[in-house]
Amino acid sequence: MTLGTRAQLFQNRTFGCVRRGGLVADLGIGTANLFIVSGVVDIHFMFGVITTVIGAGLAVPRLQFVPTVGAVQVPLSAVMGAINGQAAGEVITWDGLLAGAPAVSAQLGTSETGEGVWAGGHLTLAAGTIVLTNTVDSLGGVIDWYVVYLPKVFGTTIVAA
Repeated sequence: MTLGTRAQLFQNRTFGCVRRGGLVADLGIGTANLFIVSGVVDIHFMFGVITTVIGAGLAVPRLQFVPTVGAVQVPLSAVMGAINGQAAGEVITWDGLLAGAPAVSAQLGTSETGEGVWAGGHLTLAAGTIVLTNTVDSLGGVIDWYVVYLPKVFGTTIVAA
């Protein structure tokens, strides 16, 4: 492949959006794999949609990343405030900053005051796995997670774990 062809392919990159359907086990104590990153990507937005009411266990989830090389888990966000009883349809937004904690908002709309703002610009990740960790069992509930990304290297993808 010529350098010109590679440059054209790079220029024609498109954003990807991946949905990872939630599982009740995701909000138990431990680590749940959400997305597998195959190469270098820029994360432009990530959010969760509650699809089954969250249980009363006061879960405290946190988004983290485990790189393929090194395999040391690193935080992507601050620990989320305890969640319990949130209804299906509510949205968990995160501002993209390492110090920012994901937070539950009401159903979003153009006039909703709880709309999430992606303040981080973009977050560059290498190959690895985006995970959700939790130290307190939620006692029920399901969250579908979504990630919007732009590949930095041709052929790089994110898939649901």
